[in-house]
Amino acid sequence: IKRFSDEKRSQQVATNPKLRSQRDETLRKLFLSMAEDIRVVIIKLADRLHNIRTLKHLNEHKRRRIARETLDIYAPLANRLGIWQIKWELEDNAFRWLEPVTYKEISNGLQQRRVERSEFINQVIEIVQSELQKAHITAIVEGRPKHIFSIYRKMQRKGVELEQIYDTEAVRILVDEISDCYAALGVVHGLWRPIPGEFDDYIANPKDNMYRSLHTAV
Repeated sequence: IKRFSDEKRSQQVATNPKLRSQRDETLRKLFLSMAEDIRVVIIKLADRLHNIRTLKHLNEHKRRRIARETLDIYAPLANRLGIWQIKWELEDNAFRWLEPVTYKEISNGLQQRRVERSEFINQVIEIVQSELQKAHITAIVEGRPKHIFSIYRKMQRKGVELEQIYDTEAVRILVDEISDCYAALGVVHGLWRPIPGEFDDYIANPKDNMYRSLHTAV
């Protein structure tokens, strides 16, 4: 599935002066609003979330324009502010209208695996909770499905099909101390073999929005 990519989107904006000008002006206004009162930006994100949820009532041209703007401007802004639930929904809904066929293919593929994967994740959570308790690590362990646009980007990045993406569901371990985060990682790697090249240390190297965590795949 290679109909749509971040690189292609960036090239389209970069080579179209009108699109680039519109994007820059929107960003300028948003950042000015943010500097004056962050609540203004939160309201704009909430308004955009409502708009993206109701795109079916608009014609195709308007749907695609709003979806593109959402993916290029509002989703990255939500990410910058650390409002990930809104970011995920903005991305998935925008992707749904920009690439409806691809969106449906991934959605249907995930649905076929959902029950089996959910049962497996629940088993993993029980094992992790038990081992963390033995290690005297206080933590909240929860499972969550990865959102569709995130999975799509990983497929693009790795050049693989959905069947070759094994972490469509994730387990999250929440702790209070940084030392416990690394200790919990040690517990997980003691239970299952880590997959080479799949570890990211966002504690030592935080993201631009100061997101800090450890990512691994086993």
